[in-house]
Amino acid sequence: MGLLDSLAGFIDNEGLAEAFAIKPDDPVKTRRPLLDGLARTREQFAERSLGATKGSGRWWQVQNGIVAFTVKLGGMTLPLNGAPTNHIPEAMFAAFLDKLEQVVNDGALDEAIKVNQNERARQQAASGGSRRLPRGERHPSNDREDWDSLTWAQRQKVNALYRDGRNPDGTSIAELGYKPDAPL
Repeated sequence: MGLLDSLAGFIDNEGLAEAFAIKPDDPVKTRRPLLDGLARTREQFAERSLGATKGSGRWWQVQNGIVAFTVKLGGMTLPLNGAPTNHIPEAMFAAFLDKLEQVVNDGALDEAIKVNQNERARQQAASGGSRRLPRGERHPSNDREDWDSLTWAQRQKVNALYRDGRNPDGTSIAELGYKPDAPL
């Protein structure tokens, strides 16, 4: 038995290779979006004024002294206490946020967060992921030279025209051909 053959007893390229490829769960990284959202919620709630009880992107709304609280992670709702939206007395909301942050840091919601992430990944895979077409496909976002300098409204206009079979200048693609760089 040669020296090189004696190394074979140490090597397992099947089982150990699979174990090597598995990424370990990092609970701190997994919890970060929820903790950041709680910090943002705490700031928004502390800075609220009498007239501003609702706002886009907020996880909370106040009405009649009651806070409706909905946790949204990655565009999906994370249910707490078995419900997507929970109602807390306004006077107790800050204490609720403190307690919820403690619960998250203790890892009690790790499984729910992981389920939320897996469901989001499953939905993205089912919908084909990103809506933008891969490079090389015919679409003004891929073919237009000045696409990155266009405003959001201009991009929306070009996309709407393209969906209707028109160039950016409104001419018909079927009649005049595809002209992605036509003036707006």
